[in-house]
Amino acid sequence: MAIAHTNCRLAHPCHPASEGTLRRIITALSRSLADDGLSDTVYEALNEVLDGERQLTENEARQIADIFRGAARQLMHTAPQRATYYPTDTMRRLRALHAEWPSPERAVPYVRRFAVTISTALDHMGDEA
Repeated sequence: MAIAHTNCRLAHPCHPASEGTLRRIITALSRSLADDGLSDTVYEALNEVLDGERQLTENEARQIADIFRGAARQLMHTAPQRATYYPTDTMRRLRALHAEWPSPERAVPYVRRFAVTISTALDHMGDEA
């Protein structure tokens, strides 16, 4: 097995990708992710928080915060491909909220702020929450 592996490496040497190639791959993956958009789970959580029809429990707020953190990561990567201009202030708020881990008693106001910021980011990108 080791001999076959060595022969394979000699026949087809492994060359690390150039920086330009890596940038093209990252850009293509970001565009693909941008085309896919956010999951229905994110939109359902946004609607639940923004509609305000009922008070969220701390546990529900923590679960929604996890959903929003995943959405924030995706939006931070896809904003350059989807926005007409880069929404600097909104992305700064999104990064700050992504990094924040509020205490349980602050979880509900936190997910409200997070929902508004995600909704604003989507508006910049032409999506509707």
